[in-house]
Amino acid sequence: MEVNNNSKIILHLCASQFGSDSKPYRDAGYDVRLITKEIGVENYHPPENVYGIIANPPCTKFSRAGWQIAKRDRDFHEGMRLVKECLRIIWEAQERGAQLKFWVLENPFGYLPQFLGYPVMVYQPWQFGETGTLATKKEALWGYFKKPQPTVFTRTVKSVQKASTYKRMLFPEVATRNPAWSNLSSDERSVASPYFTKAFFEANR
Repeated sequence: MEVNNNSKIILHLCASQFGSDSKPYRDAGYDVRLITKEIGVENYHPPENVYGIIANPPCTKFSRAGWQIAKRDRDFHEGMRLVKECLRIIWEAQERGAQLKFWVLENPFGYLPQFLGYPVMVYQPWQFGETGTLATKKEALWGYFKKPQPTVFTRTVKSVQKASTYKRMLFPEVATRNPAWSNLSSDERSVASPYFTKAFFEANR
């Protein structure tokens, strides 16, 4: 653990109960603050001297997965509501004098680029060594951060499986649930690959 990491505030906006994207920072002793749906980003104002911000606004309205069904509920106005709240907090932190080491807004690659522009980085977790059910989930990142460098350049893993075995290994508290992907909560489906989160942490400590 690095000295004084406990004074470095990391805000994790729209965090799930697991906070998987910010876990490497918690493990390294940073002051990670999970802004979950129970708190609500729309009700939150950042403190001074924020070190970094990770934002995971819900992807349901922007997802291309199962588009035949999602198309009926394609409310982009509602989808952008929390995206805009995340951006407000990022701007507010900087207006309060925070010299952010990094900020990043993550979403599966879908329709959000039509609103925020092309992302800074698009990747699949297999490029960072992931071989489980998360390996081929195409992700997009916007923001101000150092790009972690891929370590794998030839894909050998199959497409995402329906079951959530790998996520259940990561989070034992999920183990009592039905293994079918469709029966997982949104928090469980949003778990990030630890291979990528570790790589991002190493690039943006």
